[in-house]
Amino acid sequence: MLVAVVAVLALAGAAGAVAIHRMTTGKLDHGTVFTATSGELVVRPGQLFSIEVSAHRSWGDVWTVAEAPDPAVVQSVGAEYVRNFGLSDLTGAVGADSGGHFDFVFRAAQQPGRTTVALHVDYRDSLGGTFSGGPEQTRRQFTVRVG
Repeated sequence: MLVAVVAVLALAGAAGAVAIHRMTTGKLDHGTVFTATSGELVVRPGQLFSIEVSAHRSWGDVWTVAEAPDPAVVQSVGAEYVRNFGLSDLTGAVGADSGGHFDFVFRAAQQPGRTTVALHVDYRDSLGGTFSGGPEQTRRQFTVRVG
């Protein structure tokens, strides 16, 4: 009987771990993940990569591409929001938000080149940085160098 209980608990734990993993990794292959807030990203020709920005979507932090890259240098593969899994998710606290991150996925062209990718939070950007965190929390700009 004890062995059966342990087996059921082990299966439940494994199923829970798989569910959390799927919930927190997203559906897209993100390739090499860059988490810097700005700067130069160096990638190899043909490399799959993503730019990740933290966000609380329920607070209005919806990141979008403000300036698309030159498609001759970098092509967009897609974007997605992936939730974090935190203590509030386990407790079911009402109104709690563990946040998450937006991942913008790109593939570098086969030829060397240089382009710019700019991301922003439209809602907060329109406030003009009048909230805690200021403009550095609403805009990200990256130079992507393929080579």
